[in-house]
This record gives sequence, structure tokens and C-alpha cells, in this order.
Amino acid sequence: MKKKVVFLSNPVIDISIPIESFPICASEHQSSFDDVVITPGGNATTLFCGVRLGVSMQALGNLGDDKLGSFWQESLMAEGVDVSNMLITDNSSTAVTIVPTVPNGQHVFLGASKWVESGPKVLPSSWNQALTNASILMIDGWSYKSMGCEVIESAIRVAQSSGVSIFFDPGPEISHIPSSWTKSIFARSNVVLLTFEEASAITNPSTSPEEVIRNVCSFGPEIVILKLGIDGIMGLRNNELLSNKAFNVDVRDTTGAGDSLLAAVALSYLKDHSLTDMLLLANATGAACVKKLGAGVNAPYKDEIIDILKDSNRDLV
Repeated sequence: MKKKVVFLSNPVIDISIPIESFPICASEHQSSFDDVVITPGGNATTLFCGVRLGVSMQALGNLGDDKLGSFWQESLMAEGVDVSNMLITDNSSTAVTIVPTVPNGQHVFLGASKWVESGPKVLPSSWNQALTNASILMIDGWSYKSMGCEVIESAIRVAQSSGVSIFFDPGPEISHIPSSWTKSIFARSNVVLLTFEEASAITNPSTSPEEVIRNVCSFGPEIVILKLGIDGIMGLRNNELLSNKAFNVDVRDTTGAGDSLLAAVALSYLKDHSLTDMLLLANATGAACVKKLGAGVNAPYKDEIIDILKDSNRDLV
């Protein structure tokens, strides 16, 4: 049985800077009270977390031909992520996002949304083969602008024809993507993961997470995972609606929580976990992540997740 997860998304470097407080105002200077973290971010957090959980992970996307692109590639290779089919684009730079973060975990992304329409316009044969051999194809909302919808649509067609499950995490870009396209991806996805705010942007406004998650599920995905921050997580599959309260941990930074959680859901899906166990593992993974500053290389390790789960008496990883 195939067990590889392929993530189609362009890379980004995160520079997480700990600050004292928001807002950041001109001429009101602040000191950094902790080390700055420079790491591959975005989808790299999922890739890091996935391999640390024992899942075979492969990245497909476009790298800049600069030092940051080399840093991204070398960091992922060192962890065992397959980056052999990444494209390196001449005379281009790797996207960078500055992430100011305050002590309670709140943060903001400043800087590059990845290159616009960087392609490739046609799915490379190497990508086609990688998708054919995968168990799961992951796509995110950032790729709509950065990579262009043509290659995403091609990847989905290959995945569907090969019996590959599709995971979609639209992310904050959901409000900048045509809703018709987002809904069409929902309809072809096996698993959709999004926050309450992101879900509300694509459905009828509601104050009820239960109503929002059912609205998203009505577009066609097999499973919907709704991330609720300090209120935990909610999942819906085959009319089974469950929630799992957040673990009580000291929150340092929430930047990579959702990306780490995505890897945990993929592992659960591959292991054919119940929805109860899927939510429990996802919640524990997010909790392990938020205890540390930064995403990427600071994604949780297996033993850190097991430690969060120690009182649950469940062997999930």
C-alpha cells in the first residue's frame, strides 16, 4: 500500500521575531526578548512534522536560485523530506515572511505572498509520476496565486485518476481566492482543514461552529476539520460531528500549529483512525507545536506529541 504524502506548494522562509506587544507603532521601538528563528515555513512545517511522525513526505514546488532557496532545500533534506523534484527557477528569489510574535502566541505575517503565477504552466512529468505514486496530495490556498490554478488542476486530475486522496487547507488566502474555485476544490477533496474564520469567509456568516462545519461539508468533502484555537478542534465525517477540547499548555507561538496539525491528520487518515482518534492526535500535535517559538524546524517531534497524549491512554503514533 502506498504511504507517501506529496505537498504541492511553493516554499517560503519564515523569520520569527519575538516582540513585546502589539501594535507595532512607528518610533515606538521594542526589544526582542528571545532568539530570532529563521526557518523554512509554511508547508515545510507540515513536511517536517510528517517525517518526524514516520510519514514519507515529498515536496513539489518552485525554489529561488538564491541562498535562501538552498537553505530551504538543505534543511528539508536533512530531515529526510524528498525534495528531488523541486524546480529551481533562474534569476528568482525565495519568498520571505517576517513573523512578529508576542508572548501570548499571537502573531502576524508580513511580507511575501509567494511568487505570482510562477508555474509551471504544464505539470512536469516528474511531478506526474510523484503524484501517481502518492497516497495523499496536499494543496493549500497560497498556491492559487503563487503557482497558478492550472498546475493545481492538473495535479488534482492526476491524483483523482490514480486513487490519491486530496487534502486542502485554504489558509488565510481564502478571502482572496474566487469562492467558486475554493468550493470546486472542496468538492474534490477527501479532507478539508480550515479555521472558523476561514470557513465563515466561504459560507453564510454564522456564530455557530457546528453550522459552519456542516456548511463546508455540504460542498462535498469526506472529512472537514475545523480549527478553533483555544477552543480546540471539531470534525465532521459521515454526519458524525465531534469536538475535542484544547490541551492545557503554555502557549508560546501559534504560527505553525495548523501546519503541524495537517501532518497529524494525514497520519491518522493513513492509519484509518476513527474520527475521535484523528481529532485527539491533531489536537495534541497542535498543542506540542504552540509550546515553541517559530514553525518549520521547530515543528513537534513524535516524543513531544506522545508526552501531550500521555494521559489519554491511546497509542496513536
